[in-house]
Amino acid sequence: MRNIIFLIILLGLFACTNKKEKNNGKMAIKANFQKALSCEDKIENFKINKSEDSVLSNDIQYINDSVLKGKFKLDISRYESKDIQKKCLPNIIKKDLFYEYPVEGDINFIKDFKNLGDLDGDKKNDSVFILPGLNWCEEGQSYYFTNNKIPRIQTESNCCHTESIFSIGDIDENGGNEIAEYNSSCTSNFKAIRIWTLKNSQWKSVGVFTFYYNNGKYKAFEDFHKLYKKISKNKFQFLEISDRKGDGSLIMKWHTIQM
Repeated sequence: MRNIIFLIILLGLFACTNKKEKNNGKMAIKANFQKALSCEDKIENFKINKSEDSVLSNDIQYINDSVLKGKFKLDISRYESKDIQKKCLPNIIKKDLFYEYPVEGDINFIKDFKNLGDLDGDKKNDSVFILPGLNWCEEGQSYYFTNNKIPRIQTESNCCHTESIFSIGDIDENGGNEIAEYNSSCTSNFKAIRIWTLKNSQWKSVGVFTFYYNNGKYKAFEDFHKLYKKISKNKFQFLEISDRKGDGSLIMKWHTIQM
């Protein structure tokens, strides 16, 4: 009897080992098959398997025709090199995600543009708009401009609004306006305001300031013009509001920036 029980256990162990080896073989074949797929094949699979209300995040024809609707023809080739395409495949996203909620109110599925004046000195007005990340390596939305010569500004936030970009005038007097980016995580009381200047067709950060949202005195959007002032060519001041004390008084300071 003992020999029979031992034989049953031995056969059971052999069967489990054999099944595991078969499963591992299937997994290895599947993994090798996925690895063997080219980027083009993977993208084709994405296109085939996506739902009707979804689109690839870098579908530039959809972006230009259905999102921007002829108001501007965006060129994303500078952000979509072959190396990037190999490392960072596009996301499959809902078409609704190409539209962002305004600071106040409901989403209206009409792309929002904000005029910032002339940013690059070509005597033409430039506007800003927002798009989601082009691929899975981009963690947040980006600010784009209605001029393909002006590079986008990437963020790690999915709480971007066109209202969050402000023109602060031509501080360096080179013909193009400098801009401020109000950076919000949507939940924190402590926001950041970054000042950008366009130099040699690239954005350069010239200052970052804390803005305590519930400060009780200055509203981020309505009162933004009160937070900065130009002193002279290449020089301006910005009011940083870093916190609020227990007695209600604000911790704030005017910073002077030399560009």
